[in-house]
Amino acid sequence: MKLKGEIKLSWCFFAAIVRYGISIDSFTWSLVARILCKQGKIENAVRLLNSGVYSAVIYNLIIEFYCKMGNLTAAIDLLNEMYSKNLTPGFSIYSSVLDGACQFGEVGVVEMITRDMVSKELLPGTSLSDYNPSIQKLCELGRTYAAEMFFERSLDEKIGLLDSSYWHLLRVFCKEGRVKEAMKIYRLIIERGITVNRNCYRSLADVICKEEPSEEVESLLRDVINKSFVPTGSDLAKFIAAQCSQGRWKEAEGTLNLILEKGFLPDSFCCCSLIDYYCTNRKIDSAVELHDKMEKLGGSLDLSTYSILLTGLFKERKIDEAIRVFDYMRRRNVVSSGCFSIMIAGLCHEREMRKAMKVHDEMLKMGLKPREATYKRYVTFPIMCQGRGGSKSALKAILVALLQPLIDEYVTPPDGAPPAPNR
Repeated sequence: MKLKGEIKLSWCFFAAIVRYGISIDSFTWSLVARILCKQGKIENAVRLLNSGVYSAVIYNLIIEFYCKMGNLTAAIDLLNEMYSKNLTPGFSIYSSVLDGACQFGEVGVVEMITRDMVSKELLPGTSLSDYNPSIQKLCELGRTYAAEMFFERSLDEKIGLLDSSYWHLLRVFCKEGRVKEAMKIYRLIIERGITVNRNCYRSLADVICKEEPSEEVESLLRDVINKSFVPTGSDLAKFIAAQCSQGRWKEAEGTLNLILEKGFLPDSFCCCSLIDYYCTNRKIDSAVELHDKMEKLGGSLDLSTYSILLTGLFKERKIDEAIRVFDYMRRRNVVSSGCFSIMIAGLCHEREMRKAMKVHDEMLKMGLKPREATYKRYVTFPIMCQGRGGSKSALKAILVALLQPLIDEYVTPPDGAPPAPNR
């Protein structure tokens, strides 16, 4: 949407230029050609050339577009046409054709363009004995397939490359989203003990998270994180969420724990997935442990997950932990009438009446409306009776009886658990 908005605005500016009769220079025409190529309107861009509006920049844009689409015949025709208009194609244009030929496996075109580039001194001669300048220049222009071809040749011919060539390859593969190729380069970097620029690590960490979780990807991600290069919070959270959705719970737990140990906190929704899983599978201690780690880093869950966690704690009769978690929720201002109701029902079930009434009073002070329309009347009636001299034990019994629907709804003791003790 942002790109569409920018293109629309660009056309508005161009229309104003035409409307006011402002002279259009070659630079402006090249911008028009760039916009047309971005919109995929390549025929209109070619019409500019045919109408007499041309420059090396416009040819470069159109040739690059054709190469990316695999239309190498049209690209080569335009390259030859440039000579007839006294325009000399440079490294950028020739490398576009070479990159397209490598991408689409056009071996004949690769050989032809390589010979032309060597003859025009755009590539070094003597059978490209030094691949470093070519690889690095191609990487700077984003010609990943051509750079990859020369890299593979250097491996086959056992010609050593500079560390900087590996940096260039790793960075451009990450930038272009070619994750498998980036991973291959990274493995070679590790094997050969090459020192990598910090920015390369950071780029690799981010791009790995866009891959589908697998043992290989997870191993690589752990290696990068162990070097203290942590992906952005949103990318990492999506990766962990993908692990959870595939049922890779142990791996997701390992990834998250590694991040938390490094002092980083990803977006909370991946933590919510794990907490939900722990509570559903009666691993409440793991849920509490994860929440404690998040608490130390100032993180919190969403209301839905907190409701699940509180309910799980009461089911396992971990009252102190439930109260501690709820206190943290209040400090973080992550509360709702539903969470208050879970606390009240859970405390009542455990015969903690004073604590239940205190939580209830606090809920009302915060202006939160109970989930049940009659909840306030049910709670205040026994309190009023107590003020009139009612028996304390009888009032407790009344309060529990009146709150039983909420207790049944929010707190169900685990199978085989003994009844709550009288307190």
